[in-house]
Amino acid sequence: MRKLFAGGLFGRFVQSFLGAASVAALSALSPASAQTYPDRPIRIIVPFPAGGSIDLGPRVIGQRLGEILGQSIVIENRPGASGKIGVIAARDAEPDGYTFGLASAVTHGLAPVIIPNMGYDPVNDMTAVVWFTEYPNAFYVNSSIPVKTVQELADLIRKNPGKYHYGSGGHGTANHVNGAIFLATMGIDQNASKHIPYRGEAPAFTDLLGGHVSYIIGTGSRDLVDAGKMRILATTGRTRWIVYPEVPTTAEVGLPDIYYTGWTGLLAPKGTPKAIIDKVNAATNEALKDPKVAKVYGSNGQETRGGTPEAFGNHIRAEAGRWKAQIARTGVNFNPPQ
Repeated sequence: MRKLFAGGLFGRFVQSFLGAASVAALSALSPASAQTYPDRPIRIIVPFPAGGSIDLGPRVIGQRLGEILGQSIVIENRPGASGKIGVIAARDAEPDGYTFGLASAVTHGLAPVIIPNMGYDPVNDMTAVVWFTEYPNAFYVNSSIPVKTVQELADLIRKNPGKYHYGSGGHGTANHVNGAIFLATMGIDQNASKHIPYRGEAPAFTDLLGGHVSYIIGTGSRDLVDAGKMRILATTGRTRWIVYPEVPTTAEVGLPDIYYTGWTGLLAPKGTPKAIIDKVNAATNEALKDPKVAKVYGSNGQETRGGTPEAFGNHIRAEAGRWKAQIARTGVNFNPPQ
């Protein structure tokens, strides 16, 4: 029986099968495969629900990217566990160029630092392909709060500990983390201005308008600012936000450590052929230069980035390190209470 399996018909069949499979695998990884790639739809796994600012990154560019590559781009939302479910699904997909994952400031910046056992390495588990977009947040206060600058807000909190609190979309969200970083940077005790979590940023802003919280560091609404229902103090990017070109950045007002931008980009499973990564990168850069694509992003406050896979990989690496240092400095436990 051993001879039958080792050297008989079944053994020769197995050897033949494995040999054919090896040839097929090598063929799939050869440069020639990139010439015919893609020959079927491409899937991008988004680790958050449809409709949010993170989901906008691949959804806006998907149609134009599909036109350039000659295949449909399918957006698959796999939300849950602060992005963990979708990230791991993309990481563990076949590295054949037909499944990619979406990286964001949450999944590859904040979450791996503040949430234990995320189950993936944001820097080393996948291969960077291309950077999609970037967008800052801003300091918003209820219109009744008598301040016009971030420093004035900090002074008001110091003089009235326990009176002025900030809202967020939930424990561990960017709103929460940035609020804690603001207090730490200004030398204010975290208990002097408490964190009030909501189930999403939208209800937090609703309560800001109602005066139930005093300020939020988030995406906000230009219409509500223009209507005088809330006031903007500063934006949190390195350069002025296209939504508020007249508003200074935190760096411009002497607070460079208060810095946050949301961002999105494309990752591939480890082992995806470089020729395919380069082809998708080139196609994405072409799509990002399309005026119609840039216009849609711009109308939603997002600016296009693009660039090489290496540049995007360096950005992810820098973000992971920066957030680790920033969050440690606050001394705050950002895990949701049980």
